[in-house]
Amino acid sequence: MKKYSFLTVIAAGFTMLMPHQAYAQGAPGNVPAQARQAESDVERTVRRFGIGVQGGIGLDPELIEFGAHGRFGPFFRRNITFRPGLQFGVGEVTTAMGIDLDVLYALPGATRTTRWTPYLGAGPNFSLSHRGFSTDTTGTTTTTSTVTTAGTSTTTTNRFNFSDTDFNGGINFIAGAYNQSNWFLEMKATAYGVSNVKLLIGVNF
Repeated sequence: MKKYSFLTVIAAGFTMLMPHQAYAQGAPGNVPAQARQAESDVERTVRRFGIGVQGGIGLDPELIEFGAHGRFGPFFRRNITFRPGLQFGVGEVTTAMGIDLDVLYALPGATRTTRWTPYLGAGPNFSLSHRGFSTDTTGTTTTTSTVTTAGTSTTTTNRFNFSDTDFNGGINFIAGAYNQSNWFLEMKATAYGVSNVKLLIGVNF
C-alpha cells in the first residue's frame, strides 16, 4: 500500500478546495482579472476627483492636523481649481473638525522643468470645536466629574462631550507650493472662525 506524507495530503486537499478558475491561473502572483478591474476602477475614481491627503500642525490652538480633499477644475482659467476638504484636529485641549471649500490659484510662469510651483488660495471654512480641560477650585463643587482632595476639587471636562461644541464659520487664506511629484507644502490661516495657523504637507494622488 502506497504511503503519503502529511504535507502531501494537505496539499492535495488544498488543491481540491481551490476554485477551478483560480487554480487554472497558476502561481499566486497572477492577479485575477476581477481584481485588476477593481484596482483600475479605484485608480480612475481617485484621478477623476483628484483625491489627496494632508497632515501637519496647527498653532493657537495647538493641534495635530490631518484630513483629505478632492480637486476639481480647472475653472475659467487653467490655473484655477476648486479644492473641498475635510479636516480633523486633535490637541491637548481642543478637538476640532472642519470643512474647507478652497479655491486655489497657481501663479503663472511655471514650466515642465519648474521644480516647485507656488499658489495662493482662499475659501470659506465651517468647523466644530470642543475644548476639554481640567480646573482646580477650592471648596466643594457639585458635579459628577469632580474629585475632592484636601479641600481642593478638580473638575474635568470630557473632550468628546459634544453637548458643549461650538460651531464657527471663517475664511481660509492659503499660500503654498507643489512639485511635479504632486507633493505640496502649505500654510493656511483661518480668520473669523476658529482662528488658527496650520503648517501642512500633503500629496495629490
